[in-house]
Amino acid sequence: MQYHIFEINPFQQLTWLHSMDGYREAKACVRELRKKPDLIAGTRYRMMFASDPDHAERLLKEKREPRPMGEHD
Repeated sequence: MQYHIFEINPFQQLTWLHSMDGYREAKACVRELRKKPDLIAGTRYRMMFASDPDHAERLLKEKREPRPMGEHD
């Protein structure tokens, strides 16, 4: 399984950018993408650990329930 990196535009459309084997490399890549000076407002970058890009996209699109009160970091 790999870490798949996606760009999410303001309209919530996902664009797969690339995949990486290591967590540290993927995290560093996402951080660099978030620092881009020409970043369009509302654009986000996310990474997801999954078997393939399609599975990662499905996981990112899943509706998740909010965390219960008292479980804040």
